[in-house]
Amino acid sequence: MKYSVSVIILSYNQQNFIEKAIRGVFMQKGNLPIELIICDDCSIDKTDEVIQNIILDAPQNITVKYFHHPKNLGSTPNFYFALKQVTGKYLAFCEGDDYWTDPNKLNLQLQFLQENPAYSMCFHTAENISDDSNINGTLFSKVEEREYTPLEIYRHWIVHTATVMMKAEVLQSPAKNTTMHDDSLQYFDTILFLAASSIGRIWGMQKKMSCYRRHDAGLSAGKINFKRDLKHNKLDAIIGKYYAGEIKKTADWQIFSRSIADFKISFSAKKIMTAIRFLPWLFRNKIIIYYLFKKTSKN
Repeated sequence: MKYSVSVIILSYNQQNFIEKAIRGVFMQKGNLPIELIICDDCSIDKTDEVIQNIILDAPQNITVKYFHHPKNLGSTPNFYFALKQVTGKYLAFCEGDDYWTDPNKLNLQLQFLQENPAYSMCFHTAENISDDSNINGTLFSKVEEREYTPLEIYRHWIVHTATVMMKAEVLQSPAKNTTMHDDSLQYFDTILFLAASSIGRIWGMQKKMSCYRRHDAGLSAGKINFKRDLKHNKLDAIIGKYYAGEIKKTADWQIFSRSIADFKISFSAKKIMTAIRFLPWLFRNKIIIYYLFKKTSKN
């Protein structure tokens, strides 16, 4: 059977959220042939049990391929595993704690990509869901109805994973194969979006069609995390090396600004060994000379 769209859902200890993520796929209109790939990374709560019960209700047009790993792979290896299962012509995503809200989401995005073959990816607006009343109901980012450049996608956190549809041929692109093979990469979605930009253009849709749960257990939770930041540096270095130009300049600055902040915090907290781990990142390019010169000239 040929699938129009493959949908990837990754899960880990999301027993309270996973049903809504799956139901968001099940409610899609249009009777599209959908391949739903669910990869649970050896959850230790009741996520597996919840998933097994829900997929019994799958609509006839949706083929569910459910993988419950017997041992924990980690978020990035789990994502790589899921990508290898894709057989559809187009690819969409929904993390296990997020969910789609519009039953026409897949149809609208598929229609756009089919009618505009120069575009390899499109994304839309998402709403934040949070226990914090200051965040709940706000937009993840302001998405305009227009084309977006790779630099915009990289420089600003505009694209939420659950809003994306891309051509599956992105997975065979030189950009994807060159930049996406390290199991320790952080925020693996951004690097895939850039790979999409290497084979086509990217379009933003203003329509709000999904929700992003912001909570402490999320991969991108905003607390200080030195290990996460070191992995983020590694990701930025790979991106900068491959794409060069303005993207490399942005990558270099992000690495430096993140590293100088973490160096100061860890050094002040007398976490000397942690501080030392950021030194190679600080001295890896000439941007530090500019920073030090600027600071000195102000004194």
